[in-house]
Amino acid sequence: MTTLYGQEARERIWSLIKDTKVAMLATHAVTGLLHARPMMPQIRRPEDKAFDGVLWFFTGADTGKMAEIDANPAALLTFSDPKGHNYVALNGTVSISRDPAIIDELWSAADKAWFPGGKDDPNLRLLRFDASEAEFWDSPGLIAAGIAFLQALATGERADPGDHGHADLDIPDLAPHTDHKANPLALTPRDPVG
Repeated sequence: MTTLYGQEARERIWSLIKDTKVAMLATHAVTGLLHARPMMPQIRRPEDKAFDGVLWFFTGADTGKMAEIDANPAALLTFSDPKGHNYVALNGTVSISRDPAIIDELWSAADKAWFPGGKDDPNLRLLRFDASEAEFWDSPGLIAAGIAFLQALATGERADPGDHGHADLDIPDLAPHTDHKANPLALTPRDPVG
């Protein structure tokens, strides 16, 4: 399993999520259960600027997720790209904003379908998702996966489903020679099966 840190982690995660149009945002419902819903990320990353782990979403002030976020800002954001065989789960926190400069930057004409009052719609809110860590699966295409599956059957060894890893977006970059086992910042390894 791959473990990435800092900017390397953020760039790998960005490469896997940047083209995904819809994510699932899970928050903690008042019942204690997780409550998920599809959300469209509003991309705010100039091509010359590195991904900083922050994703933005438009939402309505009248939605149930607002009370859930107020009660517990911890959230899970998942991205699924079955065509590209990439999957990402981001852990982080969500905060609520009405920053007019960011609304102006992210706004598109299509957003008026959800917020008829435009950028000044009193129901319009921004959700800021700050990712802290991620787990990802970056698998080969169907043909490569099929070959790996047949190889595993022929050799009796376990099939390699592709790259599965953990990315800590908060920990600064670690030098390649760092002994991660001796590093107190290193994370506990995840089960490679997933």
